[in-house]
Amino acid sequence: MSRFFDGFEGLLVDMDGVLYDSMKGHTLAWKMMMDELGVRTERDEFYLYEGMTGKETINLIFQRVYGREATAEEAETLYHRKTEIFRSFAEPSPMSGASRMLAAFERAGLRRVLVTGSAQGSLLKSLDRDYPGVFPADRRVTALDVKHGKPAPEPYLKGAAIAGADPGRCIVVENAPLGVRAGKSAGCFTVAVMTGPIPREEFEREGADMIFSSMDEFADWVEATALRRGVEVTEAESPAALLNDMAKRLEADKYLVVTDENVGRLWLPSLDEFTKRDDVEVATVAAGEACKSLAEVATLWKKLSDEGYTRRSVVINFGGGSVTDMGGFAASTFKRGLRYVNVATTLLAMADAAVGGKTGIDFGGKKNEVGAFRNPEKVIVSGKFIETLRQEELMSGMGEIVKTAMLESEEFYSELPDVYEAICSKRPGYGRLAGKMAARAAAFKERVVNADPKEQGYRKILNLGHTAGHALESLAMRSGEALSHGESVAHGLYTALLISERIAGLEKGMAEHYRRTILSKYYRPLPFRKEEIGALIEIMGADKKNRKAGEPEFVLLRAPGRPVWGIRPGKEIIAAALEKTLSKG
Repeated sequence: MSRFFDGFEGLLVDMDGVLYDSMKGHTLAWKMMMDELGVRTERDEFYLYEGMTGKETINLIFQRVYGREATAEEAETLYHRKTEIFRSFAEPSPMSGASRMLAAFERAGLRRVLVTGSAQGSLLKSLDRDYPGVFPADRRVTALDVKHGKPAPEPYLKGAAIAGADPGRCIVVENAPLGVRAGKSAGCFTVAVMTGPIPREEFEREGADMIFSSMDEFADWVEATALRRGVEVTEAESPAALLNDMAKRLEADKYLVVTDENVGRLWLPSLDEFTKRDDVEVATVAAGEACKSLAEVATLWKKLSDEGYTRRSVVINFGGGSVTDMGGFAASTFKRGLRYVNVATTLLAMADAAVGGKTGIDFGGKKNEVGAFRNPEKVIVSGKFIETLRQEELMSGMGEIVKTAMLESEEFYSELPDVYEAICSKRPGYGRLAGKMAARAAAFKERVVNADPKEQGYRKILNLGHTAGHALESLAMRSGEALSHGESVAHGLYTALLISERIAGLEKGMAEHYRRTILSKYYRPLPFRKEEIGALIEIMGADKKNRKAGEPEFVLLRAPGRPVWGIRPGKEIIAAALEKTLSKG
């Protein structure tokens, strides 16, 4: 079982604007108190100061207006007056979605700690009534417990200590930019929930790992993620046993197995024990990219409709990336969404295509032009399928795995030369070993996708090696050359590493080490001349992921496990890296 929450131990939650819809009252009380003092302020500016202690907020205003900090007596008097004004308002209500969010995190096994810049006694007393048992007195960090409030990291470092977890294993939930800065400074994974008027750009500027437009939206995502089973590695004795075991847990009324002509010829006979059940039917589609058409999807929709499939039914996509793309799209759109499972039969699908919730078909001559984001119930990986694959298919899959290993950690990347050797020498057990690596890559991708389901920011790291890789793949298609997706990515990685050494601080020599131990050893040289570098850069400039047309963006590495995205190196640097890629690939 793998979920986004695996590896996290603590949940550190702000109070105002996260647990309570209290910021409207706080900002008004601050402004009214400052008006009484004769100091001009804007109400919305206090949203930006949220998370700071009362004394720090007062000092910020005093420095701006009077050029000095408030005395201890002034700060105490003014904050007391602000508190009186706040208490005169109607009591703020719990934030919609907050209870659901906290319950889902409890199911995920995270220890919950309150971390607030407030010392507002009335709200703190309300916690036991509104969130019974969630934040006992020994699970709270307030303004009274710290010397330096947010944006200093101290409050969240104290919260992590109370949770008994390393800060890197804690999730912070905040509604203010300064709170996000505090969480990031402490080393926590930090979520911003936009419950006030602060624009999204402010949270992006502070480096929020995830941003949600409301607490209800965040709660919906947490509930779905906390309960998902994700990538599952199976050692079932046969494919039929694998599917029968899965069906016991899904408890659907009917199952439709979608496979293509090639996979069906190879594997359907071994599925008889499952496919002959009364609640199971099989649909066979065209092989390869040809299945990703509106006509093939319409045929599946008609079968699902004619045979009475309901929202309790499950579609099982049994095949490679084209089948999981197309079958996932058909399931995602029928009756506004059926559950579906991807049983990946290629190494590339196991590591990448079957994971992430991107479903789609080709349309109007464009690849993946029509599609939807919808996660599978689970992705099943089995080494049994791997040992039937051709060498070029295995190397294509490994191209995505080595990319993911570089994103995840030095330790994962260091294991791969031995895996390549095992595959190429057909060492006993190589299928199981490759399946294990694919599952690890898929689990990492799933964590990234759960953090950024619609590719608005963090998910872009998964494009490491793809800016140059896609250009190489596209140029090969134009030229009639045979260059698989994973093979293209493997070469594109070398380009990205060369650029990373030049401008991202990657240790010198890592690109050469990758070329020597993996790229040149297991992949063919590229079939292009240096004269085609201009065409490659032009293709990169037209990539839909670029923020500005004509300016290619790269994912680069500071070190294995430390990616950066959205980098525009400039055409001169790209050309120099491509020249080495074409000559040494």
